[in-house]
Amino acid sequence: MTTHAAETTVYDLYIACAGDDRIDRLTFDAETGALAATGESFPAPGIRTSAYDAIRGLFYSGQSGTPASVQALRRHDDGSLSSVATAEVPDKCVSVALAPDGSALFSASYHGHTVHGLALDADGIPDPPAVAGDAPGEKAHSVLVSPDGAHAYVASLGDDVVVAYEVDGARLREVSRVSSPAGSGPRHQRFNAAGDRLYVLHEMTGLVTVFARDAVTGALAEVQRVDAVPDALDLVPGWARDATKPTPGLDRIWCADLHLAAGGRYLYTTERSTSTVTGFAVDAATGELEYVGTWATEQQPRGAAVVPGADGRDHLIVAGEASGTVGAHQIDPATGELGAAESVATGAGPLWVEPVSR
Repeated sequence: MTTHAAETTVYDLYIACAGDDRIDRLTFDAETGALAATGESFPAPGIRTSAYDAIRGLFYSGQSGTPASVQALRRHDDGSLSSVATAEVPDKCVSVALAPDGSALFSASYHGHTVHGLALDADGIPDPPAVAGDAPGEKAHSVLVSPDGAHAYVASLGDDVVVAYEVDGARLREVSRVSSPAGSGPRHQRFNAAGDRLYVLHEMTGLVTVFARDAVTGALAEVQRVDAVPDALDLVPGWARDATKPTPGLDRIWCADLHLAAGGRYLYTTERSTSTVTGFAVDAATGELEYVGTWATEQQPRGAAVVPGADGRDHLIVAGEASGTVGAHQIDPATGELGAAESVATGAGPLWVEPVSR
């Protein structure tokens, strides 16, 4: 439910710093490109991800501690956060998604291989317990609700599937699923504003799949596959990281996040082994992608976000998990090219960026 006032150019950036179990607040001026630390941080044990409800001013922190939980924090006018409630969820969550009407929050678990719904009351406060969930497949890495709120989609990295669910309050009912190539590892997903195109990034091969979505049935139909890892990066496919296998080396593809920018005209993906961002132009009629370029960014870019800028000059904000820094790249609205980023230090292991307009 994040919304941004059109005239706003100053943003708070809330950074999930997993290494320090906290949320750091930075400020960013989208007109000048100035990025600054505030020195403020807020406790969030086991934080991995977040979502923000701009209507209610509530920040939801998805936490993979013991027990796993979702923490609701109130955002105040000065940008500070204060905890108002914590609700347990059945499994460690790596992804959370709000229903557009604010009635529920959904969490996906990579380690628990599940997705669950958590009802929210009229004030947006979690109303536990979490309702019975589902097992979409091994290593459920992201959950995303369609803009119309009718369907939720879960990317199962370990089983190479994207599962579509009908949303009924906090409950999910599977309606269909689509398969990705074996060993590709669908990870993160983004909808266009109309909700009729879903973009899925695959962690181990760098594949981006463009799907057309049927708004009535929720079914996905493949439109295009493109490679987000150029040959010049000299990488080979990776494999799913967990405690049962050795960690692949840095010669392996290790993609992470993707975002649409400039009113949906460009799409950007992050690759951690080479610390790069790759950009595509988006065809307005079909949603198909055309390669624009690849640029250096923060070290091991795990999470990113887009901040709308003055005169259509959006910025891509990138968190470097290994460097403990966040950088802001200006996007050229005419070409989609990224400018070089000035970096600001954060707590250890920044994973997720949540921008909120002032």
